[in-house]
Amino acid sequence: MLKAGVGQSSQTETQAAIEEAAAGAMASLPDGGADLAVLYATVDHAGALEQELASLQRITGTRNIVGCSGLGILTDSGEIEGESGVAVMALASDTVRARPFVRDALKGNDAAAGRDIANAVGADSPFLTVVLADGYRSRPDALLEGMAQAGHAAPVVGAGASENGSHGRTYQFYEDRVTGNSAVGFALSGGCTTAIELTQGCQPVGEPMVITKAHENLIFEINDRPAFEVFVDLIGKPFQQDLRRALAFVFVGLSPDPRQTEIEAGQYLVRNIIGLDAQRGILAVAQPVEAGQALIFTLRDGQRAREDLRQMLERQTARLEGKTPRLGLYFNCCARGSGLYGVPGIDTAYIKNALADVPVIGFFGNYELGPMAGGNHLLTYTGVLALVTE
Repeated sequence: MLKAGVGQSSQTETQAAIEEAAAGAMASLPDGGADLAVLYATVDHAGALEQELASLQRITGTRNIVGCSGLGILTDSGEIEGESGVAVMALASDTVRARPFVRDALKGNDAAAGRDIANAVGADSPFLTVVLADGYRSRPDALLEGMAQAGHAAPVVGAGASENGSHGRTYQFYEDRVTGNSAVGFALSGGCTTAIELTQGCQPVGEPMVITKAHENLIFEINDRPAFEVFVDLIGKPFQQDLRRALAFVFVGLSPDPRQTEIEAGQYLVRNIIGLDAQRGILAVAQPVEAGQALIFTLRDGQRAREDLRQMLERQTARLEGKTPRLGLYFNCCARGSGLYGVPGIDTAYIKNALADVPVIGFFGNYELGPMAGGNHLLTYTGVLALVTE
């Protein structure tokens, strides 16, 4: 049986916060300690965490500590944004194996790191792999590609470690050390299954289109028209008067497979528009694209994102077929939360309403990772929820 417990703390003193969150997590576990503890903490705790990780190992009864820093943390008890926060999940099982991993010197070595991770966990045939990478120094698309090249076929979820801008770096936690420029995580194998869904913070506007002329990350034509002309026609007069403001709200949604000429509902990769050339009619986007690839424009909109979140949870609960998950892992984009909805706590409130007392842990990351259209992908402006069920 798989057991999991979660605790969180908003105390500003790191020792007290770790002790409170860890005690909350262990309250749901039987005697004998945990097999793995997951830790997320805001960066104000980073300086003292190296001394306190040993305390977390002592309280949870395991040396297997994995986690990272986040702009905010969340559990099924709620979200902490813009303040001190620590969240801990403890797992124990006699049927599920949790294999932690770390890969240092990540910058410029993402593909190799992905291959190393896949080789480290491959013998266990995991049903889920969680990756937490430095959100400033990683190339998650290359890391995922490296994992796939090494034969890793399991779903991958996770996020880029983040911070509030005060440190200029992110932190990863592994066993009793605090590091950076690293990828950490864990793979789960054994007698469980996962149900993974994602919710999009950017919703479609207009109909799907096709890129008809492109080079690298430059889109020259959409539906045989200049790409810039298509973009301006779609965004409407308010945004036409302030194109820079438009780029903070309007994004492209790309088919996850460049060979796809259609986009299914919710199955698109949101990417920023990083440049406009009105004279040449070009859009520059934050990912290489190909002629023939499907595209849809999307709008960052809190009300429509709420509805998408509700629909995502309906799909999740339908897939469970009455079973109660043992735990949930939620990876939420830094651009969601109160910045999207105008008020804090929306995601966790909806999750709590749908899942009741299922222990859930997560954080606000610089990007998200999740499965889509048969592969694992870099995601942005999304929430990724993985539920583990026996």
